[in-house]
Amino acid sequence: MKASLTWMNEYVPVDQTRPAQELADALTQAGIPVEEVQSMDPGLKKIYTGKIVEITKHPDADKLQVCQVECLTEDGEPITKQIVTAATNVAVGQVVPVAYHKSRLADGTEIKKGKLRGEVSDGMFCSVAEFGLSTDLVLPEEAQGIYIFPEGTPIGQDIKDVLMLNDTVYEFELTANRADCFSMIGLSREFGVMTNQKALFPVIMVNENGESIEGKVDIEIEAPELCTRFMGRLVTDVTVAPSPLWMQNRLRNSGIRPINNVVDVTNYVMLEFGQPMHAYDYDFLKGHKLVARMAKPEEKIQTLDGTNRDLTESMLIISDAERAVGVAGVMGGYDSEVTAKTTSVVFEAAVFNGPSIRRTSKALGMRSEASGRFERGVNHKYTAYAIDRAAQLLQQICPTCKVAQGIVDVYPNPVEQRTVAFNIDQVNAYLGTSISGDEMVQILTDLQFEVIRNGQDAEALVPTWRDDVTVMPDIAEEVARIHGYDNIKPTIPVAVLASGAMTAKKALTKQVTHYLAEVGLSQIITFSFMHKDGLSNMMLPEGDTRYTAIPILNPISEEFPYMRTTLIPAVIEAAKRNIAQQNKDLWLFETANVYEPKSLPLTEVPHERPMACGILMGKTTDPAWNAPQRDTDFYDVKGIVDGLLTAVGIKGYTIAPSGESYYHPGVSAQYFINGVTIANFGELHPQAVKNFDLPGKTFMFEIDLEAVLELANTHFRYAPFSKFPGTSRDLAIVAPTAVTSSDIMTIIKDNGGEFLESVHIFDVYEGEHIEAGFRSLAYNLQFRSMEGTLNDEDIEESIQTIITKLGEINCKLR
Repeated sequence: MKASLTWMNEYVPVDQTRPAQELADALTQAGIPVEEVQSMDPGLKKIYTGKIVEITKHPDADKLQVCQVECLTEDGEPITKQIVTAATNVAVGQVVPVAYHKSRLADGTEIKKGKLRGEVSDGMFCSVAEFGLSTDLVLPEEAQGIYIFPEGTPIGQDIKDVLMLNDTVYEFELTANRADCFSMIGLSREFGVMTNQKALFPVIMVNENGESIEGKVDIEIEAPELCTRFMGRLVTDVTVAPSPLWMQNRLRNSGIRPINNVVDVTNYVMLEFGQPMHAYDYDFLKGHKLVARMAKPEEKIQTLDGTNRDLTESMLIISDAERAVGVAGVMGGYDSEVTAKTTSVVFEAAVFNGPSIRRTSKALGMRSEASGRFERGVNHKYTAYAIDRAAQLLQQICPTCKVAQGIVDVYPNPVEQRTVAFNIDQVNAYLGTSISGDEMVQILTDLQFEVIRNGQDAEALVPTWRDDVTVMPDIAEEVARIHGYDNIKPTIPVAVLASGAMTAKKALTKQVTHYLAEVGLSQIITFSFMHKDGLSNMMLPEGDTRYTAIPILNPISEEFPYMRTTLIPAVIEAAKRNIAQQNKDLWLFETANVYEPKSLPLTEVPHERPMACGILMGKTTDPAWNAPQRDTDFYDVKGIVDGLLTAVGIKGYTIAPSGESYYHPGVSAQYFINGVTIANFGELHPQAVKNFDLPGKTFMFEIDLEAVLELANTHFRYAPFSKFPGTSRDLAIVAPTAVTSSDIMTIIKDNGGEFLESVHIFDVYEGEHIEAGFRSLAYNLQFRSMEGTLNDEDIEESIQTIITKLGEINCKLR
């Protein structure tokens, strides 16, 4: 929003001696942030208005003309200056900008008296570019050649005064909630409060000197949820012409290009009151009717910028009796625009739903001054003022026009003013201040709130233009910004503080992530989405709970329509992208959540289970001349899982073959405690490798971090170790192949006695001298005592107990 201080001075006196930046800083401190202070003077010097009284051809140049120009000296005395020009758009009687001897243009060029092909030229005529006006802010015909002032412009006037180039413009960076400040009246009101003055606004009086509007204009609202007020006024006998220079200057300094008197009036009122308006050529409105309705299927419109636009059924439009004539709140239609031939005009002012206008504006790629204001919200009460103000201004600048008697106002549900209750002590406690109740009431009264006070309790009637004030903290903010933030003494809030700490889940995930990175895996991050084809490629059986996935209403692509229930497909796809880049030796992992719905469709938030998943393939070492490369194998992945569980303090787990369909049945395992599986790992099933189009053997692991969290022991208890030497015994056991090593080790641990310290397998043999269906498993048993050195007698009983128990499962010593 741009605001001219010269224009603002019409409503509230502006101290021109006060530095502009100082005033801008005061407004910023009061919550009306000024982004930039812009002087409109580009550094012009000695350029005045002059009237051409005679034009003759240059005697020695076909393309030059010699003009006699009536001017004034710098002392105000009449003088005729001779200007030689090549401009083709000059004529006798025109008032033009004349650069005198020793004048300075906007680009810094100095103009001096001289001769052109033998003829004296006392200066030069200027175009808009030469005195610093942007060609975007004038009509195309004004941007070409010499600028021509409106007829009747006095001569000898400094063009900085004539074109308001001595103005200062504030550009505000307003927050969306301060819709009232997107107008000169709103900003002037704030400025008046800041400078302890009362802003005075124009008295609106319309001379309804035309016929009655009844039966001549019909207005309807078919979408009352998106259009809450719709008004229209009829003005006849209009002569479309350029608007007066004072209006053009104010529009230009506000960043809007003047068009003609009718259009300029609507833009002027929008800037003044914050109420966007539109003017229609009455004779081109079918049925002389305006309807606020939703667009029809495949309906189109050509907007004022000449672009054909496809409308959708979600867009609010303005139509006449037959077709769309405007995109509501954004831009009018080309077919009903005001032109030089227009003689009757319908002014329209309405209140539209902000979010609807924002969606339409975004969908059509159209942003306008009007749409920006509707998005923030306009004042229902000012709609009537604005449409009357437009009629008043048009009467003022076009005396021939006649305003029809009456106004069409469709306002089915008038908006009532809001009241907000507050307590003086409560506001002070909220702000950390000790502002008196009288000062609070005075501040709010200055802001035109009507306050009723009863002791420390009060109730404020909120002005219609302050739709952002709804609760006590809003009242407190108004008090604070006018009282002055610099006048509020900083205080330290009272609070009970606790040191920050990670949750147990977060800490475990971090520990797992660091461990896996330390042992050589690279972390990856993938989408939280998946396609069910990944689950079928894993060969999951029908009915597996992982097929119960949450569908996404607006997936980022068709490849990811569900929330993932396992990390495996995403990790494999990440590996495949690496393989495609010839990176085939991979150790990758991800720690992330999977999403398990309790039922579908969702009726409550799904369970988010933290998991760790890794993939290992290719070589484990880099090529070297002195050692062969080694392939990744089952024991690499087993070592990673074992080490990780040890690092988080989990032990006592049971090992069994994995039951997952996507693992190789003979080269995989699962760890579980008390019937709860905490990890699965092993070689990927050959068919799964084929389904995922992987190049060879692939090893993977999955760890349920939620189950691990419940079992993890991060509080270690240290105990002294024995100072006595231990003793060991090796047992070679012939066992049926159906008996697992885990079964045998469980028996050994359960029956090894109090001195058994550890047991591990060190040899497996099948073949010659071993009965078919059996195999030899060799174990080393370590025994140690805290009280002395053990001998054979101390452990013999335990050894015999172990052998006896093994015999019960058809195992015997070799």
